[in-house]
Amino acid sequence: MDAPTFTLPPVPARVRRVLLFVAMRGEAAPIAQALGATGGRARVGAAEVEILVPGVDPVLGVDRLGPVHAAAALARAFAAERPDLVVNMGTCGGFEAHGQRIADLVVVRDTLFHDARVALDGYDRLARAHTRLSPSDAQLDALGARLAPGVHIGPASTFASLDATTRELALFRRTRALAKDMELAALAVACREAQVPLAALKGVTDLVDHHEPTHEAFLRNLKTTSDRVAAAAGEFIAMLSS
Repeated sequence: MDAPTFTLPPVPARVRRVLLFVAMRGEAAPIAQALGATGGRARVGAAEVEILVPGVDPVLGVDRLGPVHAAAALARAFAAERPDLVVNMGTCGGFEAHGQRIADLVVVRDTLFHDARVALDGYDRLARAHTRLSPSDAQLDALGARLAPGVHIGPASTFASLDATTRELALFRRTRALAKDMELAALAVACREAQVPLAALKGVTDLVDHHEPTHEAFLRNLKTTSDRVAAAAGEFIAMLSS
């Protein structure tokens, strides 16, 4: 896999304010319950955690899902107050080829956009936005060990589609992606612009390289996987903020 083009700031030694970005209400509810959140806020150790969900589209009545809404919501939050650390939690597609199973966890090392095709030198790398997230290798290994079993450490690939094209499947194989999601690379761009650290934990709802239609697996496994992410949320935040 190519080396990341961009690098985010490391996780600071003292983390007192965490902005926890969750894309969908169905993913956020069990996390809020697990953290004992009141009014979208919780305390994990010495850190105050604010849960940010992009909300509901007033016309369509559905979650504001996708990279554009994710980046816009995070930019609005940064304008109000900059956190010490952004954490993205939620669900993702995984890959049968890498031995992943439904409700496995992915501790993300780096992220990029998989639907970025710009045949111009420099612009192609800008569009791909391949970014190394903030946790160090040692922190990633410690998180993986603490949250085991069923934990994988590696890349996440982002764009606005729930399914994947043949060309995208080939890219996933080349990059050895372990998670396919719809917000993380956009959050990484916003965090790079603001120089705010970013970490991510994902749970597998569907297998991208499996024959079952993605939307069917996603809907069937959303609650189970969201509950698994929620169960790990406090430990994940505590390890990065202590």
